Amino acid sequence: MRLIYTFLAVRMIRLARFDLARSERLYRDGDEAFERSRERMRLADALAVRAELPSRASLR
Repeated sequence: MRLIYTFLAVRMIRLARFDLARSERLYRDGDEAFERSRERMRLADALAVRAELPSRASLR
C-alpha cells in the first residue's frame, strides 16, 4: 500500500511541476503578445499621423 501512495505522490508532484512550468510559459507568452500589440499600435499611430488621418480618440 505504501508503494502505491509513493507512486501516486511522485506522479502528483510531477504533474504539479508540469502545470507550474506551463503556467509560467503562458504568462510570459501573454506578456510578450501584449508588448507586441502595443508596439503595433505605436507603429499604426505613427503611420496614421504621417497619412494625416484623424486620431483614434476622435474616431470613437
